[in-house]
Amino acid sequence: MPEIKRIAYLTTARLPTEKAHGYQICKMCEAFANNGLDVTLVHPFRNQPKALQGHTVFSYYGVHECFQVQTLANTDIFRFEPLLPASVFQFLFVLHSLMWSLYAASKAARYGADLYYTRDVPLGFWLTLFGMPTVLELHTVPAGLQFLLLKRIGTQQSLKCTVALTSFIKQRLVAQGFHKERITILPDAVDQALFSISLTKEECRKKLGLPVDASIIGYVGRFTTMGMEKGVQCLIEAAGNLKTEVPSLCVLCVGGPQDNVAQYAAIGIARGLKHEQMRFVDRVPNIEVPYWIRACDVVTIPWLWNEFSAYFTSPMKLFEYMAAGVPIVASDLPSLREVLRHGENGWLVNPGDSAALAVGISHMLRTPDLAERIAQQALQDVKQYTWQKRAERVQGEVGL
Repeated sequence: MPEIKRIAYLTTARLPTEKAHGYQICKMCEAFANNGLDVTLVHPFRNQPKALQGHTVFSYYGVHECFQVQTLANTDIFRFEPLLPASVFQFLFVLHSLMWSLYAASKAARYGADLYYTRDVPLGFWLTLFGMPTVLELHTVPAGLQFLLLKRIGTQQSLKCTVALTSFIKQRLVAQGFHKERITILPDAVDQALFSISLTKEECRKKLGLPVDASIIGYVGRFTTMGMEKGVQCLIEAAGNLKTEVPSLCVLCVGGPQDNVAQYAAIGIARGLKHEQMRFVDRVPNIEVPYWIRACDVVTIPWLWNEFSAYFTSPMKLFEYMAAGVPIVASDLPSLREVLRHGENGWLVNPGDSAALAVGISHMLRTPDLAERIAQQALQDVKQYTWQKRAERVQGEVGL
């Protein structure tokens, strides 16, 4: 019987976390395990908000208990953040990240794993410095000290592969001296089995308490990321432009946080929308996401233009939209064009332009045959974007 290969996935993240990166990490661990590897997820102890206390990554994300989880000792420095000036805390954060990563890498060296995987540059620095076979997955190209560490990582023979989320990340890495043949572009993915639900759009609406006869325009995902708005305001403004043309319109935004909901609602009221035409729902369990998406007539990615959104992201919501078989209207950004083709598997509009977004939504509602063709093409295209295939690509690159 062949020996089972071992992989250790190391992260500095708080787990579980309400943010998308935690789910992505756990889905990759699940995929590696489903592909026959012995997987251990290693993360630091962190104080949890009340809503997450008592949860494991398995209960919170709904992933199968097919991999091990080890929590390492850690001083949670975020409790000091309110007490310190921002510059002092940032210095402390960087120093702590380096030192905890050194500790975690030294502990992980005892595992004798065949491969070490991480999304964190400080962890990648120590793992490769210690000569441990490493895959570094990058969702951006960092600046400052982490950029210097990244350049050092790129010179190490123990770096077996770099996973770049987009082609633009790869371009920047090559410009900094990384070997292009050791960089694999891998967008994010989706659990297609999760979206194999039998309920119709109307049945999903009844299940969720949504108006059955409304024209529901959806956004499912975090409302902000890294302090940046993700276009919910633009979507509300677009809905205001459609209030006369589509009197049954309902805007559904699911994912939270709820901090700016009052502001979003005020914008809608000022644009002539009624309170009942706007629904803002906090984060829902991952197993419920397919129902919220399927309940919509059109789903949106109304992102504004910024460097992160334009070049450094591959949103899981995009692949979830595609897997749900609902027509997509999205901002015309280079990162999204790596997957979406205008008029074929999505409808692209000028970023941050609420009038253009309204026109795109209206076009999907007024041309149901085109909307259905776009949705069905997306449903076919998304078959190549599964977590298992993503993990298989990594394993193929490193020979596991």
